[in-house]
Amino acid sequence: MKNVVIHQIVTLIFTEDQLRAYWQKQESTIPFAALTDAQYMKLAEDMLAHSSHSQLEQHLIGRGWRTKEEAEGAILAEDESRDDIHVEIIDTDASAEPRRRMLIDRVREIPCPHCSFTFYVREASSERRDWTCPACGSGFHDMTT
Repeated sequence: MKNVVIHQIVTLIFTEDQLRAYWQKQESTIPFAALTDAQYMKLAEDMLAHSSHSQLEQHLIGRGWRTKEEAEGAILAEDESRDDIHVEIIDTDASAEPRRRMLIDRVREIPCPHCSFTFYVREASSERRDWTCPACGSGFHDMTT
């Protein structure tokens, strides 16, 4: 299996079967098996961008059906070109390689005091204190920084 693993604060796993089904919905004339590694990773990012909040649950480790074993194996390709996201294609049928620690930085962690949802804001100024929770919609004044 060739799963795509996206590390972006949380780790999201897009399985080969999920990506194949998503590709077939695109009605492309290119066969799924002919996708390059770069196209394969881009497909997963497109699926991520077009998934609802509830649809994303199925891609999170420990939620739905995803397990950490689905993110382990030989790294076939990876994209480290951006500071806030790391994308890999993992061959889960091959022996796992030693893992590197993923460092995704330049974000600020903001916990909502109303619903306990934690969200992350990129390049947020330290002076900003008023927030609206993207999960519950409640406004609050953040005392931490």
